[in-house]
Amino acid sequence: MLSFLKKDESLNIGKYLKLDKPLIFFDIETTGLILSMDRIIELAYIKIMANNLIAKGDSCFNPEIEISEESVAIHGITNERVKNEPAFKTKAKELWELFNNCYYGGFNVIEFDLPILKREFLRVGIDFSYSKDDIIDSKQIYHYMEPRTLSAAYRFYCNKELKGAHSAAVDVEAAANVLAKQLKKYKEARDLNFLRCINSVDNTKWVDNDRKFYWRSGQAHFAFSKYRDAPLSKVLEIDRPFLEWILTAEFSEETKLIIRKALEGELPKKQ
Repeated sequence: MLSFLKKDESLNIGKYLKLDKPLIFFDIETTGLILSMDRIIELAYIKIMANNLIAKGDSCFNPEIEISEESVAIHGITNERVKNEPAFKTKAKELWELFNNCYYGGFNVIEFDLPILKREFLRVGIDFSYSKDDIIDSKQIYHYMEPRTLSAAYRFYCNKELKGAHSAAVDVEAAANVLAKQLKKYKEARDLNFLRCINSVDNTKWVDNDRKFYWRSGQAHFAFSKYRDAPLSKVLEIDRPFLEWILTAEFSEETKLIIRKALEGELPKKQ
């Protein structure tokens, strides 16, 4: 797992950060995006130590559960590819020694990679503890230093400061000006199909607009209630009264329509 140590002047992070313990950058690929159930199938890292010495590694794991179709479409790692790889539990002690008592870096590790890694350790009885003070997340820095606000967009695209922000009349004119500059800058944005594609990127995993159900391997799964992360087809088998209750409770008509059709034997189908 741990590769040989070498100097890497291209990183040179130690020149800017006075580290009192190692900094380990890492990224993982998983069977899916559900923190409570998904598993790591690949973990790559760069560990930066004193004097800019670094160690690199990249390992794959058999997750012992199915990799969702949606995840395979993103990272290309199939069940067949990892079936002969070791399970995480066989490498857990080695990984804990590698990751323990470090600073943790990466892109969005605070929201996803670290929580998933912590759960993997917990499954084998290892306490992997870290503090938010130990996290150096490139995404957090990026969003803090380059705010994603209308004022920031107006400054970036129109090269002017937005005066009177949060006044509806000022904001709507600024938004229109930003779009005009975007259309001038990005030829792709002039295609309505491209814009529709952008709008749907975050919605491809959801079955409905209310985000009560999400797709996993072509099946609708609950995103709420005591059956969160369970397939709708399974709940239909074991607890029809719960689904019938949803029809009488304060849920949207879209949610009720999904339930009503399921009770009639028609489960959602991914297009």
